[in-house]
Amino acid sequence: MTGLIQNLRYALRKLRKSPGFTVAVIFTLALGIGANTAIFSVIETVVIRPLPFRDPGRLLWLNGKMPQTDEAGVSPADFLDYRAANRSFEGIAAFSQVVMAGPSNLAGDKPEQVITNLASGNFFETLGVRPLLGRDFQSADEQVNRPQVAILGYGVWKRDFGGDGNVIGRTIRLDGQNLQIIGVLPSDLTFLSEAQVWLPTPLLDPLMHLRMGHFLRAVGRLKPGVTFEQAHADLDAIAAQLAHQYPDTNKGWSLRQRPLTEVLIGPVRPALLLIWAAAGLLLLIACTNLSNLVLTRSIRRLREYAIRTALGATRGRLIWQGLIENTVVSLMGGLFGLLAAKYGVDVLRAIAPSNVPRLQETHIDATVLGFAFAISLFTGALLGVLPSLQISRGGFSEGLKESARTSATAAHKNFRRALVVGEIAISLSLLVGAGLLIKSFWLLIHVNPGFKTQHVLTARLSLNGPRYSDPEHRVGFWQEVEERIAGLPGVEAVGATSELPMTGQHSDDPFHIPGRTYGPSEFDDAYFRQVTPGYLAAMRIPLLAGRWLDRRDNANSPGTVLVNQAFVKRFFAGQDVIGKHLQLLGDTQPIREIVGVVGNIRHTALSDTEQPEMYVAYAQYALPGAMNLIVRASSNPDALTAALHQTVAAIDKEETVSAVRSMDDIVQSSVSQPRFSSLLVGVFAVLALLLAAIGLYGVMAHSVSQRTNEIGIRMALGAKRNDVLRMIVLQGMKLAFAGIAAGLVGSLLFGRLLASVLYQVKPTDAFTIVLVSLVLSGVALLANYIPARRAAKVDPMVALRYE
Repeated sequence: MTGLIQNLRYALRKLRKSPGFTVAVIFTLALGIGANTAIFSVIETVVIRPLPFRDPGRLLWLNGKMPQTDEAGVSPADFLDYRAANRSFEGIAAFSQVVMAGPSNLAGDKPEQVITNLASGNFFETLGVRPLLGRDFQSADEQVNRPQVAILGYGVWKRDFGGDGNVIGRTIRLDGQNLQIIGVLPSDLTFLSEAQVWLPTPLLDPLMHLRMGHFLRAVGRLKPGVTFEQAHADLDAIAAQLAHQYPDTNKGWSLRQRPLTEVLIGPVRPALLLIWAAAGLLLLIACTNLSNLVLTRSIRRLREYAIRTALGATRGRLIWQGLIENTVVSLMGGLFGLLAAKYGVDVLRAIAPSNVPRLQETHIDATVLGFAFAISLFTGALLGVLPSLQISRGGFSEGLKESARTSATAAHKNFRRALVVGEIAISLSLLVGAGLLIKSFWLLIHVNPGFKTQHVLTARLSLNGPRYSDPEHRVGFWQEVEERIAGLPGVEAVGATSELPMTGQHSDDPFHIPGRTYGPSEFDDAYFRQVTPGYLAAMRIPLLAGRWLDRRDNANSPGTVLVNQAFVKRFFAGQDVIGKHLQLLGDTQPIREIVGVVGNIRHTALSDTEQPEMYVAYAQYALPGAMNLIVRASSNPDALTAALHQTVAAIDKEETVSAVRSMDDIVQSSVSQPRFSSLLVGVFAVLALLLAAIGLYGVMAHSVSQRTNEIGIRMALGAKRNDVLRMIVLQGMKLAFAGIAAGLVGSLLFGRLLASVLYQVKPTDAFTIVLVSLVLSGVALLANYIPARRAAKVDPMVALRYE
C-alpha cells in the first residue's frame, strides 16, 4: 500500500509537470468514454434491463398465423377458446391495439381525443402489473356489451387529475358514455401501447363473437416448468381442434409464439448495438492514438528509466508505474466522460426515433457508473501496458551513456508505426460502415412513396359516440366536414381514409374472386381502405384505368371497389380487371365491382415492397371508428390547423381532431431510425478520421524531429528539397496504405454486421469502399505533407550542428 501511494504521488507530479499532455489525454478519453457510456445507458435501459413485469421471461407474444402471414391478430372467439382450453399457461390475455375514442371529457369540460385500449379481465394480472391505486379488472367487468369501468394510465392521471389519490370512484365521460374509474396504473405501458385509458373487453358485444375479425393482440404467461416446446404443442392441438370444429373460419389458422422481450425490443436492438459497436471502435482508435502519445512521452524519459533501473528498479516495477500513471489519467478522463455522457443522453433522447421503448427512462444510474468506471480502468490498462512493455525491455545502459539523447530505438519506431497502421485500419472500417449507412439512407429517402407529401395536413377524428351509431349520420358528418374544409382559403383538395400511410395503421380484408374455387377457410387477402371521394386526389395517387370513387358510390348503389397495380399483378395478371368482381368476406355488399385501378403506394414504410390494396367508398362501408382527414393546401399546410379545429367544432362542438401533422413530418418520422443510426455512426466516423490524421501526423512529425541530423547530411551531400519532401511523404503513405489494406478486411467484416439495416446497398458496395479509401488517402497525404514540408525547409548547417 505504501508503494502504491508513492507511485500515485509520483504519477500526479509527472502529470502536473506535463499539463499539455495531461489535458490532451483527458479530453480525448472523455470523448471516447463519454460516447460509450451514453450509448450504454440507452442499451442498459432498453435492451438489458428486464421488462417491468413479474418474471418477464415467462411472457410470450401470441400472433395469429395463417399461410399468408404469421403477424395477424387473434379473433375474440378464438382467444376465448385458447384461454379456456390451454394447459400450459397461467393465463392468456388480450388487448386491442390503439383505439381512438371520442368525444371525451376526463378531468375538464373541453372535449379531447383519448387513446384507449380494450383489455381482457386478466390482462394486467397476466403481465404481472398491479394498479398503483384501486383495483384491477375482474371477470365480471367483461360480462357487458359496453364497458362500465376504466383504469387510468399513469400519465393521464398526473396530467388531468393532478395525481389525486382520491380519483377512484370518480366518473369520466368517454365516447359519450359514463365510466367509473376503478384503478390507476403505476406507469404507462408505452412499449405495448400509447393508451391513456384502459377499458375491459365487452364480451357480450356482437363483435366479440366473430372468428373472422382478427383484431386482438394476445400475451400468455407460461406455467412454472413448462417449456416453450410444450406450450407450442399445446397451442397447436387447440388450433387443430378449432379447425375441425369451425373449418370455414379456422382451417389453416394457429398461434405463433415468441418471447415478449424479443417482440418489443428485437426491432431496435440491431441499430443500438451497431451504434455501440461504432462508439467502441472510436474509443479503440482514441486509445491507439493516445498509446502513441504515451510512447513518445516515455521515450523522452529513457534517461529517467535508465537511472531507476541502475538503482535497482525491476521491469515489473517500471510497468506498474506506467500502468498507475495512465490509469490515473484515464480515471480523470472517465470522470469528465461521465459529465459528457449526461448531456449525451439528453441528446440521444432528443434525436432518437420514437419507437425506441423506454428511451425516456434512460439516465445515469449505478449500473452505468459501474460501466464507466470499468471502461476507464480498461482504457488505462490499454494505454499503459503496451508502451510500458516496449520501454521496459532494457537497453538502458545506452540511456546512461548518452543521457542527452532521447531518440527511439528501431523497435520503438516499429511499434509506433504499427499503432498508426492499426488506427488507420480501424478508421477505414468505421468510415466504410458510415458510408454504407449514409448511402442506404440516401436511397431510402428518395424512394417514391406513390403519393405527394408536400403541402398536406393530416388529422385523426373518431365518431364512436351514440350520436353516430348509424352509418347515415357518420357519412353525413364526413360529407359536411369535407364541404366546409374545401371552402377554406388555400385548400386545394380534401378527403379522408381509414388507414393513413406511414403511421403504422393497418387493415387487411379477406375476399373471394367469384368463379374461383376455395376450400374451407381459404381466401385471398389484401390491404383494405375505406376512403371518401376526395382522398385519392388529395394524396395525388394516380388513376391508371377506369374511374374514381365518387358520390355515386353510396349505400343505395351497387358495391364498387378500386384496386392498385400490385393487386392486379397478383390476382389478375395479364387481364383487364375493369368490370371484374370481388366478394369481401363479412361485407355489407355481397359483390363489389372493380371500377378503377390506381398506382401503388408504400403504405407501411419506404423500405417495404408495394402490396395489393383495395379502396372502398366510405359511404358504402361506414363502420364506426376513427378516420384520417387529409387536406392539401396551396402553401404551408400548418396555417390551416386552427381553421381545421374551428370547422369541426362548428359542425359538432363535442367532436375534436387530434394528431394534427403534416404528411412531410409523418414520412420523415418513418425513416427516423435509419437517420438516427446514420447520424451517430457518421459522427463517430468523422471523429475517427480526425484522430487517425492526428495520429499519423504525430508519428511523422516526431520522426522528422528525430531525423533532423540525417536530413541535414542528405541535403549537404546534394539532396534537393523535393527529394526530402518525397522521401518523407512516401514513408508516411506506406503506413497509410498498409492501414487501408488491413482496414479493407475489417470493413468487410463490419459491413456484414450492417447487412440487416441496409436498404438496397450491399455490404461490399465497391463505390463506397473506393470512395472512403480515397478520402482517407487524401487526409493521410495532408497529414504527411505538413511535417514533410517542414523537413524540406531544414537548413543543412543548422542541422549538422543539431547534436
